Amino acid sequence: MGFPVRVRISTPIDGMWAFVQSNDDDDGSQGSAGGAAAASLGVAVRTGTAEMDGEELAVVAAAEAEVVGSAETEEHVQRILLAIDNFTRKVSEMLDSGRAMFKDLAADFEDRLCTIHKERVEKWEEEIRELRARDAANERTRAMLHNAQLQLFHIRE
Repeated sequence: MGFPVRVRISTPIDGMWAFVQSNDDDDGSQGSAGGAAAASLGVAVRTGTAEMDGEELAVVAAAEAEVVGSAETEEHVQRILLAIDNFTRKVSEMLDSGRAMFKDLAADFEDRLCTIHKERVEKWEEEIRELRARDAANERTRAMLHNAQLQLFHIRE
């Protein structure tokens, strides 16, 4: 007596349930959601027709009941996998935007630091020019005072 062996796995897709079945026509394809669900459940999926006696039929029925009984678990697992995927995508996006932000920030920092350096060096160079100008004026004044002292000294003599 031949019975087609069918394994039904249900997975949530965007809030709706999609029922994936194996059958003779699809050559064992489970679809993207069904194959992952079957693999994550550890269910042996067979397609085609097999000769089964009463004991084998009971085992298949028990396995199908186990699969149906763990649909809530599979739904929860699928939600967790979806959360992992979403989180991974967000982390990747944040890394990309962070890299871009730090690249822009680094360029701005470099520009600002160069500007600060240039302004500070210009300020110090101006300070040096002022010091030299004062020193030159002081030297002229000292020379004039020295000449005046010499003239006063010569007058007294």
